[in-house]
Amino acid sequence: MGMGWSRVFSLLLIFFSVWFSGCKQRSSILLEREELFNLTFGKLEDQLDLFHITESSYQVQPSLWTHDGRFYISNSTSAKVMVFSSYGDLLALFYNPDRNPPPIQFPGEKGGAVSNRKLFPYAFNQIGKIAVTSNGSVYIEDKLPEERSVFEKELGVRLNNIILKFENGEYKGYLGQEGVGGTPFPFIERLQVTRKEEVVVICRTPTLWMIYWFSPDGTLKHKLSFSLEDLPMPYEGKVYANLDTILPSPVSPSLFFKVSYFKEGLDSQTGIRYGIELLGIKMFRFTLQGGGFKELFDVPENPTILRLKSSSDPVEMPLIYELIGILPDEQFLFLSGHGKDARQLLVLQSNGKVISKRTIHIEDSQLLFSTFHLSLEGILSALLVSDVGAKVVWWRTDLLLKE
Repeated sequence: MGMGWSRVFSLLLIFFSVWFSGCKQRSSILLEREELFNLTFGKLEDQLDLFHITESSYQVQPSLWTHDGRFYISNSTSAKVMVFSSYGDLLALFYNPDRNPPPIQFPGEKGGAVSNRKLFPYAFNQIGKIAVTSNGSVYIEDKLPEERSVFEKELGVRLNNIILKFENGEYKGYLGQEGVGGTPFPFIERLQVTRKEEVVVICRTPTLWMIYWFSPDGTLKHKLSFSLEDLPMPYEGKVYANLDTILPSPVSPSLFFKVSYFKEGLDSQTGIRYGIELLGIKMFRFTLQGGGFKELFDVPENPTILRLKSSSDPVEMPLIYELIGILPDEQFLFLSGHGKDARQLLVLQSNGKVISKRTIHIEDSQLLFSTFHLSLEGILSALLVSDVGAKVVWWRTDLLLKE
């Protein structure tokens, strides 16, 4: 009898050890989100003007950039860029005076108006993406008025985007295709800066991706263009390539390509074609100095249990990882859906080895949209916009590299 209870006790001890171990593992996969500050909707200098966000599918969404504990948020509707501290204090404002009310200033002791925020008026037209270098230079995408745009017949697109440069709030000219004061860009897909203060502008046309790489003084160092036919083809047969993302390295003169490959689906028994099948997703490095693609790794799928509206039973579906940014030392940060109000965060080395895999909480079911930024220090931030306001949050993804 005593031996029986001893055995039962041992089994219970093993059970609870495994159970607690499992709980510990499950709790460790959730990466804590830090709530930094909230923004309200409105016309004031520290508010987002998003009252018309749902009226047009072409509404330019706010951009987010984090640097040195400061948060730069663009607002195209009000033609302004706000600079906040991590506590939500407005530190500086780049704004078009004709489309914003006068910023609030407080009376000083001697009757003059004073303010603890820096104000930089400029006649912005339609602000888009933003980027900030490590020395504090601010680059702001702006769209030229219709009468100043140029139609490029060969590309079949209108050229009307420029990159404005500001140093200490002072306008220092704009970047175009050839450099300072150059021809406007086509549609700008991405605006990035490197640790060396270089500026990378990635554009898209109906048939091409175009990359412009500038030195800190605005000199054009590299200009490249890629079509789908230029992409590497690691599969045989009738395979289609789709270029998902191009990102510049933050530390070397290289580009990283995320490419998806598809084939036509064919039922082997009936011979009926039923669409396309995903063969795989691959990451490539393209070195600017030598040229040519080098295959790095296969991007894995994210098998996730989901409940579909058409079925009451949960089903496992393979979800795709989106490349968000390049971490220090050229690690890759991906995000994927992961069930209701959650996403899976995946960090991979350049050989495809998993550095970290975490779940992060994002209330997608309540959001109008979300935008992310991965800082040069490796911290992932997000602007989460719902119909009642916006939140600025971050996850200390930089600490994952030290584990």
